[in-house]
Amino acid sequence: MKALITAEITERELNRLKERIEVIYEPWKESGILYFDEDELIEKLKGIDILISEGDNVKKRVIEESSLKIIASCRNDPNNIDFKTASEKRIPVIYTPKRNSDSVADLTLCLILALARNLTKVDKYLHSEDFEINDLEDWVRDYKKFEGIELKGKTIGVVGFGNIGKLVVQRLIPFGVNFLIADPFIDKEKVKEFGTLVELKELMRSSDFITLHLPPIEATNNLINEKMISLMKSSAYLINTAKGSVLDYRALKKALMDKKIAGAALDVFPLEPIDEDNEFLKFENVIVLPHYGGNTISVIKRHSKMIIDDVLSILDNEPPKNIANPEVLGKIGKVLKEKTEDSNVPYYELRKKLADIGLQLLKEGFVSGSSGNFSIRIPDEEKIVITPSNVKYEFIKPKDILVLDFDGNVLIGDKNPSVEKIMHLTIYKNRPDVGAIIHSHGVYSTVLSLLNLNLPPVIEEFVPYIGGEVKVAEYGESGSEEIAEYALKALGDTNAVILANHGNLCCGSHIEGALDVLKMVERTAKIYLFAKLLGEPRELPEDTVDYELDVFELFKESKKV
Repeated sequence: MKALITAEITERELNRLKERIEVIYEPWKESGILYFDEDELIEKLKGIDILISEGDNVKKRVIEESSLKIIASCRNDPNNIDFKTASEKRIPVIYTPKRNSDSVADLTLCLILALARNLTKVDKYLHSEDFEINDLEDWVRDYKKFEGIELKGKTIGVVGFGNIGKLVVQRLIPFGVNFLIADPFIDKEKVKEFGTLVELKELMRSSDFITLHLPPIEATNNLINEKMISLMKSSAYLINTAKGSVLDYRALKKALMDKKIAGAALDVFPLEPIDEDNEFLKFENVIVLPHYGGNTISVIKRHSKMIIDDVLSILDNEPPKNIANPEVLGKIGKVLKEKTEDSNVPYYELRKKLADIGLQLLKEGFVSGSSGNFSIRIPDEEKIVITPSNVKYEFIKPKDILVLDFDGNVLIGDKNPSVEKIMHLTIYKNRPDVGAIIHSHGVYSTVLSLLNLNLPPVIEEFVPYIGGEVKVAEYGESGSEEIAEYALKALGDTNAVILANHGNLCCGSHIEGALDVLKMVERTAKIYLFAKLLGEPRELPEDTVDYELDVFELFKESKKV
């Protein structure tokens, strides 16, 4: 086999690969060549089995007309490669996620400090012909001119709390700053130890330094636009080390010209590479860099080891660690794909928990196929995670679970939410103590619903979990506001209700509590129905029920259920 390497690779890792196969090493930093022309790259790839690239355009025609067996990209996001065509040809695409995260985070910290202390202004001035000190008055003039600010007590706005955003925050903690974080895909629980999760407008309005760490996707295109920039303080600074597409550079230029903000630091631009005509070079209060974030020896060492490790793994018929299209590897690739895709979904822990509950309910017979539905309230947010319609619980994944706001709008997810979303949301809005809901088609609850029989407190352990008699709600059509209102009315302050001809609905302060309630309802319904066959079941004495209701209140307060 023969490999062409146009990325920069350390000598140590290069030698590891040379021990196994023939290698042509032509790093773009030495050759000065990046292959954007398809014909040139197709010609270059004749007789090549493995391509290790960083900036070359490896698109559809290049892949179709070459004999490549492995494509490797030394990038955090291998968007220089056509995954679809590579996958159709069963070619694994490996890459180097997070290779430059630490370097970009370091640079972001440097830029914030440089802006705060006017470091680049001072340096430019001292290197210019204007710098001349003849007496103390000259020195005092310059000293006052470049007066800076401390970071302590300042508010840092972090837009995008992915890997790099989090690393930036961790580096800034020792400076005694406050953090505002805007990211619609992040769970509030993951942010609260660092700062406050806020809407983007509030962040733009309240921050002293705003640093962007967003992916280049359609939703982030020009996200920081003229309207957002206009919200900034006149003393605030904007830093972009993410992507040129996330910021409206025309609006930024206008704000700088009109002195609406204090300054900016820019490492990325819509059109790269930049040249001497870049329009931001004329601003004294703007730091301009040539996409410099990942330009460290450490990044080269890191991506070299990552990419060579994975190439050798494939050569040894072992699964690589970082592969963009694991499905091409067969059964091993399917497992890898599920793991990587699932762990990256927003609100992963809550969505995984709901998917796991679905499988458990299926195994225990409380649901079948895709029938039944369940949800969890997202703590401190007017949002819920809820199961989709028409996805069998046998196959459900965390990414299938949807995130809705309290108006029922789908915020995250590409499937249709459960038809009973109105019923779930109605209960969450009216019962702040409810943190999770399970609507199941339990056999014994369904029998009670068909007979229009309420489930009275017939055993002592029933009341502390349920809170009293479980009533049968009036009949309403599935998915309607009517069934939601009937369910809420019959539920009252208890934790369960029987839905006419439709199973049950059980609540808890958490999903485990809702599951305990469901099991208690089904067990008690079974006992009650068997007793009913033999005679009239005896209910608990009133004073016993009153005592158990006190225990129920303690359970609610302590969130035991």
